[in-house]
Amino acid sequence: MSGKKRTPAEAMPAATPIEMDARRTRERLRTLERHNPLRERATSGDNTPWADSLEELHDDMAKKEYLAVREVISSRLKTFTRAQEKLRGGTYGFCDRCEDKIPPARLRAVPEAVHCVRCAELAEREQATRREPPWVAEYQLAAA
Repeated sequence: MSGKKRTPAEAMPAATPIEMDARRTRERLRTLERHNPLRERATSGDNTPWADSLEELHDDMAKKEYLAVREVISSRLKTFTRAQEKLRGGTYGFCDRCEDKIPPARLRAVPEAVHCVRCAELAEREQATRREPPWVAEYQLAAA
């Protein structure tokens, strides 16, 4: 054993790309929570006849945007968690659905991938056919 002491950074193994992305995503979620429009906010003090309606519309849009972004970030965190479980369990690189090997090029492009391309496309199609959140339908109607 050498007499040289290791610094904490040297003692810890280097973080994997999945761990680094998961940390950044968790930080995004914390930042989003700090700016949560669902919390009560002070009124602007504007007393024009349409001010209340405009504030209500703005608040409603901010809440819907917040919920949509939070849903995407939370889903991404779940994917990172699953990929980390697979790393620890020794099954990283194999599809959760068909159990085939995930191509190395896909893992380089999407390190947190837990499905091969074919199964990921099937899962996306299945998810699209499930009931969409109410805000999706509202935005589709507004865009039409």
